[in-house]
Amino acid sequence: MNDNVHDLKMPSFGADMATGTLVEWLVKPGDSIKRGSVIAVIDTHKGAIDLDLFEDAIIEALLVEVGQQVTVGTPIARLRSLGPSAAAEQESIDSHNRPDNRQDNRQDVTNEALPNVRQDAPEFILATPAARAFALKQQLSLPLLYAANNNRIVTLKMAETAFTQGGRFQPAQTIVAEKREKQQSGFDNHAMRQAISDTVTRSKQQIPHYYLSQRLDISALEHYLQNYNSKVSAEQRILLAAPLLCAIARTLIKNKQLNGVYANNTFSANDTVNLANAINLRAGGLVMPVIRDAQTLTAPLIMERLKEQVERARSGSLRVSELSDGSCTVTSIGERGAEQMFAVIYPPQVAIIALGSPHQEAMVVDGIVQVRSIIEATLAADHRVSDGHVGARLLYQLNQQLQKPDQLWSI
Repeated sequence: MNDNVHDLKMPSFGADMATGTLVEWLVKPGDSIKRGSVIAVIDTHKGAIDLDLFEDAIIEALLVEVGQQVTVGTPIARLRSLGPSAAAEQESIDSHNRPDNRQDNRQDVTNEALPNVRQDAPEFILATPAARAFALKQQLSLPLLYAANNNRIVTLKMAETAFTQGGRFQPAQTIVAEKREKQQSGFDNHAMRQAISDTVTRSKQQIPHYYLSQRLDISALEHYLQNYNSKVSAEQRILLAAPLLCAIARTLIKNKQLNGVYANNTFSANDTVNLANAINLRAGGLVMPVIRDAQTLTAPLIMERLKEQVERARSGSLRVSELSDGSCTVTSIGERGAEQMFAVIYPPQVAIIALGSPHQEAMVVDGIVQVRSIIEATLAADHRVSDGHVGARLLYQLNQQLQKPDQLWSI
């Protein structure tokens, strides 16, 4: 293989994943794929995960059959990377296959069956040459196909499905949703629990944990949040979790010994905070999608990320890029009543922060006993990388940050 041709391997969606099963290929050999496009659906013990690419590439070969279970690290496809010059050349080739605007705007029985599909697709529709030729021949609208397939590159299979189903055409996102629903209904709770058990056991056996606890005074934050939410629409309201994650991210960036990964007997600190947020699945178990560059986000922006990730996590449509490269994890007990929790570090990370449920306590403030809103924060950290004074400093700084909630709404 030359420098541009390489194998795409079965990725790991977390330290608790050993194998994955290929559910569906969304591409075929010869397809030109843009960075961020979903090319396959992988079934794991946590449900179906979308496999997206981190580069512009052409699919040279598919190495794994649908239904095949393979171990993490096994080659599943062969790609030819498209560098800047190669990508420009491919764009020039594809441009000769673009239908004119009149063709894209044609209405046929297939298009009329999609009255609720968004039609604000970009001027140039991402589609394989075979799909373009088929759509042109059968008078199918590429913008509608693009929108109906959740703004993914249009493949020949998608176009053929639209044509064969005619007036009964079912948008591809509906088909995928139904597949995911079936996959979720077959959720293997035993496999999930076993995977979590294996990860936690390995973590406790191999990572020398130390634990610290700090009462966080969130009275000022609650007051600020209440005022903010009273002035915005219901859709724009922010949950307490968002500013808490914002404050944690901004504190972590100042304490890099707690923000990174430990692998091959070496610690590597992250330059940014990729905050993994533990989400409970309705069928049981956890997933930990990552909020990237969280230290650069405001509380409202983090709230947007949270809503998107919770929705995708519970519908089984998370992507590989959302489940990788976490530098620290936050887990919260929410409103379930437990005031304190002790979490186990998720390898290869070196720290995890657990938040108990908000409650009221009597505290001495400026020599006066007051009733304050409190969250008990517990830090578990890796003694190979940091000592207690580092963890204590992080918790102290976090509490100080929460006393200035207005700063969490600005960069």
